[in-house]
Amino acid sequence: TINTPFTTPDGKLRRGKINITYTGGYRDSLSVITTTFDNYYVNNNLVQGERVVTNKGRNLSGNMWFTIAINNASINTSNGIINWESNRTREWISGNSTYDFSDDNYRITGSSSGIGVNNNSFSMEITEALNVDLGCLPSCVIKSGTAKVSPNGYTDRIINYGDSLCDCNFDVSINGTTYPIVVN
Repeated sequence: TINTPFTTPDGKLRRGKINITYTGGYRDSLSVITTTFDNYYVNNNLVQGERVVTNKGRNLSGNMWFTIAINNASINTSNGIINWESNRTREWISGNSTYDFSDDNYRITGSSSGIGVNNNSFSMEITEALNVDLGCLPSCVIKSGTAKVSPNGYTDRIINYGDSLCDCNFDVSINGTTYPIVVN
């Protein structure tokens, strides 16, 4: 419980509770880890919902894999409320033989949908698996992959993380025009 707001190393002001229950360890086949929030705020935005991570054992490639369900999630901001749900799959590609997270690499697939602060619905689909490299921390960890964001009434946005570097740069394509996003 964090009763007094404090700023974390990532520069965000946090307060409240994050509750985690689990049936086994992260690496244990069939374990379920459930995260919920109790009066939890990030930069004065109320975060609510549930995340359920289930270890599904090993896939045909011999890699450990997990399902991740985000249920009834919302962020209450000064501009309005964002609501969403998500179902993803996380495949642990490398680093699972050590307890050093900096050598961990994952492939993420899946989709989400919700309603934005403007009360407009949206959906998102990962169209090319996201390559997540925890060795990139504290920088951005998505090194490659693509996602399609489809806001209702607007043209799809294609997000491409394709440079395979530990930077935060990505491209957004709308109607065939690509806009590079460079983060310093």
